[in-house]
Amino acid sequence: MSAELFLGVAGGGTHSTGVLADASLTVLARGESGPMNVHTVGSQAAGGAAMVLLADLLTQAGAARSAIAASAFCLAGVRSEADQEVWQRIVATLGLGGVVVVTHDGAVGIAAGSPSHSGILVTCGTGSLVYGRRADGAERFAIGRGLVLGDEGSGFDIGQRGLRAVVRAADGRGAPTLLEQLVRERLGIASIGDLVTWVTPFDKKRIATVAPLVFEAAAAGDPVAEAIVSNALAELALGVKAVAEALWPGAEKPDHVLLTGGVVCHQPAFREGLAAAIHEFLPGVPCGEPEAEGALGAARVAHLAWAESQGAR
Repeated sequence: MSAELFLGVAGGGTHSTGVLADASLTVLARGESGPMNVHTVGSQAAGGAAMVLLADLLTQAGAARSAIAASAFCLAGVRSEADQEVWQRIVATLGLGGVVVVTHDGAVGIAAGSPSHSGILVTCGTGSLVYGRRADGAERFAIGRGLVLGDEGSGFDIGQRGLRAVVRAADGRGAPTLLEQLVRERLGIASIGDLVTWVTPFDKKRIATVAPLVFEAAAAGDPVAEAIVSNALAELALGVKAVAEALWPGAEKPDHVLLTGGVVCHQPAFREGLAAAIHEFLPGVPCGEPEAEGALGAARVAHLAWAESQGAR
């Protein structure tokens, strides 16, 4: 087994994926584990998910930890030096040698879609994020700061707005909506009291499962659902515009905008609408899904860090 293997981990808020790749970035092993956002599951659970994933990948590849030349952990919830320090401590328990990179989840999406590691990433799944990176390493974030400070346009945001619309309609404070019927039928809800029970205890992922009902109602022409979807598109597009103006001022433009996450992957009309909204201020810039899976993007980050370390010697 080659001594130059590259570990890529895409640590998400609901689940995580990882790969082991060789020096040509051919995937030798692929695996999944639990969430790794320390802000939602805690450092012990996040570290346990990382340990399980690493052991699985090494077993599949028939390799030892010593064969890993570089590792990259691209993680949801890593936004500050304090977050970095928490994960540095977790990674230290994994027994990895070589180059180790701990960074945010935006890096994995950019690397998955761009060998140059530049462009704008829009992630819209249970949570949301807009992240831009220039080829010179300059970065910019928008949205993606959690439930309180901003997960606009996410599956959670869309689902929560849908549930609130149902409550408003039931109270007589809002317009009637097809969502009332869909929520009752699909969630088994007979009354608003039952809905209160359904959302307790709070679970971000559960709220996000309501988002497909909002898209279904919008496709049927329900004005309330259409407004929710329109708002989500507008917020995400605004995030892209803010990032683009900060990193590529004037006539400059990013090479591409990458669209990732469960919502954009499973809702083609939403993905097309988002691309159209982005093209209004970034005409001609390609918008599409990354060419590689997220965990392979993380392996690319590891490989780049390793190559830079070799050049510095």
